Amino acid sequence: MNIMITGATGFVGTKLMKSLLNEGHTLYPIIRSEKKINQFLANISEEESSRVHPIAGDITQHELGLATATQIELTNRIDILYHTAAFLSFNPADRDKTFFVNVEGTRHAISLAKKLSIPSFYHVSTAYTLGMDTYSEETLHSTDREFVNDYEESKCLAEHLVWEQRHEFNISIFRPAIIVGDSNTGEADTTFALYGLLKAVGLIKKLADRGRISADETIHLLSNGEASNNVVPVNYVVDVLTAAVAHAEASTIYHIANNEAPSNKKVVEWIKEISGVDQLEIVEDSSRLTKKDEVINEPMSVFHSYLTRTVIFEDSNTKKLLFKAGKQPINLTHVRYRMLIETYFTK
Repeated sequence: MNIMITGATGFVGTKLMKSLLNEGHTLYPIIRSEKKINQFLANISEEESSRVHPIAGDITQHELGLATATQIELTNRIDILYHTAAFLSFNPADRDKTFFVNVEGTRHAISLAKKLSIPSFYHVSTAYTLGMDTYSEETLHSTDREFVNDYEESKCLAEHLVWEQRHEFNISIFRPAIIVGDSNTGEADTTFALYGLLKAVGLIKKLADRGRISADETIHLLSNGEASNNVVPVNYVVDVLTAAVAHAEASTIYHIANNEAPSNKKVVEWIKEISGVDQLEIVEDSSRLTKKDEVINEPMSVFHSYLTRTVIFEDSNTKKLLFKAGKQPINLTHVRYRMLIETYFTK
């Protein structure tokens, strides 16, 4: 198939391109950076490179900024548009940019799909469009709810834009939970969630090495030890998205989640063992944090909501999709989870 992808040179996008090439598809990535796409092309075979046709574009522009001649050339030639591009920030100061890129960018992608007569539109969202709820079905969520941050709200609004087009295209929405590194290699290109916690521990190691923290000084991490962080390896996300080419159903929402994730307490135990930072203690009450604790907790402060509650995402649609594709549901074993942590501290 001929597949167009926005966000193609991002963390998920590059792995998705590689997976789709392995399946024999021809790709039309929308790119802003020639450097990034050239790096990707340099690491694949000549035959695979011949099936990658980069297109200069930008989701912040109407119809992604594609030239008229390019649009004419591609009309009726693209089978699927994967919209993976997004602006991921939890900073309230970025609210305008977050909504412009994630909502208007989606509107621009939809407009281009119509212009090029692309029959299928696959929208990559986030599982956290549920806001403050702790259970989510694979259905569209109301926008009239409390969200943790602007990113969640913008992605919920974008989903509504996409859902409104379900009579115009074959619409499928994919909602990954918290994406972490590759569970086969440990490779990661993200600073969010688990990696915010690992960054905080890395800071403790540096302070200890410099003698600014003594070995018997307890460092408190603000979290709920009994809660589980719903993390999914990037390779599992890509497996689901790749299986979608042949098996996704129209007007269907898919959660890409891990409802068997270990507790935060267990994860911190692994981190202590692997990092050698043994003086960590989880606390739920922020009043117990010292000034030094506050500095150390800063890298993961924006993820606090995700570290203090367990969220369950129904994923029956996803399991059915994977079954049809002959693939297994997620199985992030403790060994592989530990390997992600080990990779961070040994890279």
